[in-house]
Amino acid sequence: MDARIQPPARDKDMPRAVAALKNELGRRGMDLEYCADGASALAFLLLRIPVGATVMNGGSTTLEQIGFLDALKDAPYDWLRPQVKAVNDPDERVRARRRATIADYFVGGVNAITAAGEIVNADGSGNRIAAYAFGAGKLLLVAGVNKIVPDIASAFERLRNVAAVEECRHLGMNTPCALTGRCDNAACRGPDRQCGKVLVIENERIAGRICVVMIGAALGY
Repeated sequence: MDARIQPPARDKDMPRAVAALKNELGRRGMDLEYCADGASALAFLLLRIPVGATVMNGGSTTLEQIGFLDALKDAPYDWLRPQVKAVNDPDERVRARRRATIADYFVGGVNAITAAGEIVNADGSGNRIAAYAFGAGKLLLVAGVNKIVPDIASAFERLRNVAAVEECRHLGMNTPCALTGRCDNAACRGPDRQCGKVLVIENERIAGRICVVMIGAALGY
């Protein structure tokens, strides 16, 4: 690991809103680790995942921005995403994606997280949130502080009219939100839709399974 990468910030360095969120997540059976910046978040992730573990990641601009996907190329893990992408047969690729949802460690992003600790995510096909809900052994959810919203209504507003809009535009999808900048849920059907499955994580029964890695900067969309 690069010596310039600093370890995660201590709890005393947390912004008040993040400290309150950590408490709420703890009540729901989830952990929160605060990192002041992307470099320390990257260091935390690389230290948290043990050598030899199977690792899968969801699509995430936050993971791209902090350099995690580049780091995975040379990290001492069994990284499953390149293996899935290398499968050409459509049916076999679906099976490979299903297998990847039960990786030892699944690392992904967050569309929105409420001050009360509800974590909201959408997915086109559902493989990412299948891992989030139960499949993955350990789940590391990486998010900038811009993903924190006041309540569940605000979370869905952010999901529909910020995250989904930017994702559809990034992927070049022909959805109502990509064209207008606003969700038209009733008119959005077909394979381009990126909100095919929506998951709200409200509680975790398996101790130590879910950790939110909160970065003290605005990252992703």
